Amino acid sequence: MTDHLQPPAAAAEARAQIDALTSNAEFGSKLLSGDVAATQQWNDLHGVLGKGGDEIENAMNGVILGADTIPDGDSKRLAEGASWMRSLGLSDGVVREALEGAGVSKEEYRMVSDWRTRHMNDPAFSKRFLAGDAEAVRLMTTANVVLSNGIKGERKGF
Repeated sequence: MTDHLQPPAAAAEARAQIDALTSNAEFGSKLLSGDVAATQQWNDLHGVLGKGGDEIENAMNGVILGADTIPDGDSKRLAEGASWMRSLGLSDGVVREALEGAGVSKEEYRMVSDWRTRHMNDPAFSKRFLAGDAEAVRLMTTANVVLSNGIKGERKGF
């Protein structure tokens, strides 16, 4: 298993290989005995994780950098956020948009803001939303993703 010549380019693939090697007793023995090839392979794979690659792509794939030692807090937060949003029924496109935080056009922002105001003023929708109706929560969370990311090119925050 130490005949691996080139480390993968993607962190998700590196994570999968590390997980496989961790459960391989033969590889573990070689690594612990200082085998040069095993050590190089292990270091190369962790080097890919250390680079992080595309942090949004990692989060979308559930990759948490440093998960085998001390997890990277930002990586863990993004991956858990992606998982949570998917559990609400948000599409991968909306999840990616939320994680990237790039913002939308002024017109789209205004339309979504108006939609949210109308729906929160609708007693039937508000009741469904506050009762945890899955579709109402999904729609409101999607609107909140758009609004929290703001208008593209405009400064966010305080």
